[in-house]
Amino acid sequence: MYRMTPHEQADVLARIAATAPYDSTRSAAIESARTNRATALQVMEIHRCLQRWADIGMGSARDEARRALAQVDDDGQGVRWYETGGGS
Repeated sequence: MYRMTPHEQADVLARIAATAPYDSTRSAAIESARTNRATALQVMEIHRCLQRWADIGMGSARDEARRALAQVDDDGQGVRWYETGGGS
């Protein structure tokens, strides 16, 4: 099973949103995840932004967002796993 941590999702989001208009909520969520201090709301914000890019994004940004969200469990049922714990 592959699990993408909030830090990794934040990196993907930062990369694909680099040319998007500034959003203070998104930026705060990315920074918190990168420093392993993300709260559940910030993890949900990252997920929401990635989902939006996956739904209405264009080109490689859409593809990267979809890959970041495409977490599959061992039996291949399409269950998505999101790690919310901070690490050291």
